[in-house]
Amino acid sequence: MALDQLYQQTILEHNRKPRNYGHLTGATHAARGHDAMCGDDILMELIVEDGCIRQAAFSGDACAVTKATASMLTDWLPGRQASDIADWSNQFQALLKDHTLPDAPELADLNQLRPVSQFPARVRNALLPWTTTLRALNQPEGTNP
Repeated sequence: MALDQLYQQTILEHNRKPRNYGHLTGATHAARGHDAMCGDDILMELIVEDGCIRQAAFSGDACAVTKATASMLTDWLPGRQASDIADWSNQFQALLKDHTLPDAPELADLNQLRPVSQFPARVRNALLPWTTTLRALNQPEGTNP
């Protein structure tokens, strides 16, 4: 797979114009994720009410894959039950590890990140927003990173 296929149109678009970028006023959950190998440093912020994610945002400096994943993830999270996110994260990770698995329709546009699996060094970039979101959800409510 050519490098230009990795950075397909969707990834480039989310990198140029990330959705839900900036601080989330009233966030109930937050965590910072850092990848020392590439320098990615993101903050995932969530508003969770009655176990349901109502809003999600991110900020920080990151590569195109991390930024695109965070942008797509923050679009996907609202309306989801916080208790289900670990299972969805595992499913996303499985899709990146096994290219023979079919797309997971429930993950919607996040399936478009599957070509990242052909670049093992970039898989951790696609997973950073997920692991940071899980860390935020596991923090006591109102904890600042």
